[in-house]
Amino acid sequence: MPATEPPITCLVLEDDLLMRDLVGSFVEQVPALQLIGLHEQPLAAFEQLARQPADLLISDIEMPGLNGLELVRALRQPPLVIFMTSHQKYAAQSYEVDAVDYLLKPLAFDRFLRAIDKARQLLQHRRAARLINEPSPAPWPPSTPGSSSQEDYFFIRTEMQFVKLRYDEVAYIEAMRDFSKVFLEDGTVHITLVNLKNIESQLPAPLFVRTHRSFLVNASKIEVITNQDVKLLKVAVPLSQTYRDEVTERVVQNRLITRRSG
Repeated sequence: MPATEPPITCLVLEDDLLMRDLVGSFVEQVPALQLIGLHEQPLAAFEQLARQPADLLISDIEMPGLNGLELVRALRQPPLVIFMTSHQKYAAQSYEVDAVDYLLKPLAFDRFLRAIDKARQLLQHRRAARLINEPSPAPWPPSTPGSSSQEDYFFIRTEMQFVKLRYDEVAYIEAMRDFSKVFLEDGTVHITLVNLKNIESQLPAPLFVRTHRSFLVNASKIEVITNQDVKLLKVAVPLSQTYRDEVTERVVQNRLITRRSG
């Protein structure tokens, strides 16, 4: 971490004593982190976060009373969140609160470090966004592609620069609270200082379809549609019931081969 970069204030919530001590020791081994709270009770963590906002919350999910997901939803301005749990079943729900990462117990320090690095990068972009006071000069142009070769691309702002992207190289876009991650077909990932709602309103609707509150997908890249997700480029992107009919209609349209009667 550069000397000029402030530490990442961190609060840990875990009802198991041994696990709480382990996570606390992990945090203390990372110079970029500053531990400001180590809590057993969700309400105690909630009260501290309400009066002393933190950059990062590392929280268990299953706890008596208020669970980790409910705690984050209850916060007016929640910090970045890393969840840890013994159960894979909560992974989909963690998307609903824009979790940075989802760690399965027992925790390994190297996996913990990767999660912290993701949080650090996201926090850097969030801090950079606060420094940018001037409005972005139309980083997501509303023009539709196809009328000329000059209209098949757009620009995104990534921290302090603009990046040109073609519509056909974008695979999908994931919401990360007040900014977004743009995943390209070649595996490149860009973080832009624009939220998903604004992106969706300015990208051409025929090309991009919402599959989940946190995901916008290039419809032409979708290869399989199931009840739970859409698959593209060997990646499964969540598909919620709210958007399932629209996605099926937009993607399949008149391309479905059927058994004709008579």
